Amino acid sequence: MLFLRLIHTHTHTHTHTNFSDITKLNSIPKDIDIFTYSFPCQDISQQGKQKGLQQGSRSSLLFEIERLLINSKNHLPKFLILENVKALSHKKFENDLKLWIDKLEKLGYKSEWKILNSADYNSCQNRQRFFMVSSFDLSKFKWPEKRSRKKDLSTLLNNKYTKTQDYEKFEFLLKHQRSEFSITKNNIWKSHIKNYTNFNSEAFLYLPKEVGPTLTASGANSRIKFFFDEDGNQKIRAMNALEAYQYMGFDLDKAKQVQEENLISQTKIIYTCGNSISVEVLESLFEEVVKCLIKN
Repeated sequence: MLFLRLIHTHTHTHTHTNFSDITKLNSIPKDIDIFTYSFPCQDISQQGKQKGLQQGSRSSLLFEIERLLINSKNHLPKFLILENVKALSHKKFENDLKLWIDKLEKLGYKSEWKILNSADYNSCQNRQRFFMVSSFDLSKFKWPEKRSRKKDLSTLLNNKYTKTQDYEKFEFLLKHQRSEFSITKNNIWKSHIKNYTNFNSEAFLYLPKEVGPTLTASGANSRIKFFFDEDGNQKIRAMNALEAYQYMGFDLDKAKQVQEENLISQTKIIYTCGNSISVEVLESLFEEVVKCLIKN
């Protein structure tokens, strides 16, 4: 996407080449230790068309990875890391996943997958995602252990970078009745706004405490709404772009840097965050992979 390349160019002025289009590449560069990859989730996601990895679907871009690996069989990466939506592990896509694992096995890779929740790795977001690690020898690899959560939504959503209009946009919702806030099994405090919309997820309202729901690129969860009660002064607003970046685990300074470049709208910034991977999970996973590289 053009706006992602714009952000990359402006915020990483001394970085390696951004190849941008996988279909234009013939092989993978030599001496790669860790190769990360994914594919569009629209044909896998529960909100998508669920076509799977069949030829012609957007998710079939995965097989461009196969082509690159075959063309690079004399200098294959030591580790491959795949991330995608949790639905990839569902029975509906069992054959698709097995097909991909078999293709990697023909190249010499052993693969293990697991669902990791960012809330288990010091994130204040409940975000379950599919991760698969592939290598020629996984005997020394261990999945990262869960970590105690030190972050809290109340710290992230501190209203420091909000404007009056952020609240005015949702002021009408205060007139609607809502259910009592209750905590889910994932420690999310949630209420339901009554007589507001027929779309159930759009009517959810959250408290800025403990952890929050999964941020998505589009749909209701790209507009996560929070309820604030400051000494009886009740307000409702959506998560803003700066908070979205921090919600994904990025530093505030990095988030400000992207915002100050003024290259894309606040909505597009949130869109990129919804398509991103939790930094906390990646750091934990990379630590374990690097340990294996050092041991070997």
